[in-house]
Amino acid sequence: MTETKKIKINLDKESYDIHIGANLSDEIPNIVSKLTSRNKIFLICDESLGSLILPQVKNSLSKAGFEIFVCFVKSGESSKSFEILEKTIAELLDNGIERSDTLIALGGGVIGDLAGFISSIIYRGINFIQIPTTLLAQVDSSVGGKTAINVKHGKNLVGSFFQPKAVITDVNYLSSLSDREIKCGISEIIKYGIIGDRSFFYWLKENISKLKKLDHECLIHAIEKSCQMKADIVQKDEKEKGERALLNLGHTFGHALEKHFTKDGVLLHGEAVAIGMAYAAKFSFNTGVLEQDECDMIIDLISDSGLPTSINDIKGEITKQEILNLMMYDKKRVNQKNTLILIKKIGESFINKNITDAEIIDFFDKESIQ
Repeated sequence: MTETKKIKINLDKESYDIHIGANLSDEIPNIVSKLTSRNKIFLICDESLGSLILPQVKNSLSKAGFEIFVCFVKSGESSKSFEILEKTIAELLDNGIERSDTLIALGGGVIGDLAGFISSIIYRGINFIQIPTTLLAQVDSSVGGKTAINVKHGKNLVGSFFQPKAVITDVNYLSSLSDREIKCGISEIIKYGIIGDRSFFYWLKENISKLKKLDHECLIHAIEKSCQMKADIVQKDEKEKGERALLNLGHTFGHALEKHFTKDGVLLHGEAVAIGMAYAAKFSFNTGVLEQDECDMIIDLISDSGLPTSINDIKGEITKQEILNLMMYDKKRVNQKNTLILIKKIGESFINKNITDAEIIDFFDKESIQ
């Protein structure tokens, strides 16, 4: 039997636990009951989980005496919108949600972002629990309290910092994912090795095939390592005033590409981040801060994971000016300068807040992006 891991995030105003293991559905009532005195639970659930994971969670909570209301939300980034936000809040209010109730997000990053944002604004804040069901959400988006929706200008531009009361991560839930979704989660795992743990990066090189096959022992280790690294950073910089920006490695390029290709379903978040990390490595090499062999190792690991490393690896077209125009809405942009997370060496990254648009265009020219 696989041991359940627990990571505590200690923040100034509140702390919470991340529970990581297999077969945790029966543990959910015990965790929830310690966080609420109410017996009514509201679930915001990815509609694709209706016949898979949802019955396990509902049965477990029902047996423990909880009354459950489920609000279904369609998969995909299009659900992170003002329209779906308003519709979901109305459904919750119509069904009697109160300030003392608890809202659970059951799904991937989209569900977690939407449910977390709703939790932060409905009645000015209610209890919120994350039960992530995708690898990407388990290693990254469910932890740290970032919640948001998208607008026409870009991803995650409207949102709040709002921490969950608990995160419950069950690797059994990953069996329903497609290979493509698994690879997207691996993309975010690779990020942690690059930004802060060289030995973990090498461990990933040795175990990438096991991760892709959903080996439970490897998954739990990778999730625990990723969550612990994120917890360490968030505890120092909850509101992203400094060091937390390191977690955005690959995201400045990646969000621009993702925004452009979202409607076509050409590019998922983890794939966009993979390209963004490859570009960050190449940009770091081009500016003389990263050695060629280190750059090659990063790109090779991304590629060996089955992820794209260039826009040439995906279907669809985008120009260098279109990418730059979308990058201008990046939340880290200050005084018309771009912020990129660059790499000194594998396991050591840094924040550069003074990259000009001309430098970005010059990089795209070297990458033969028209």
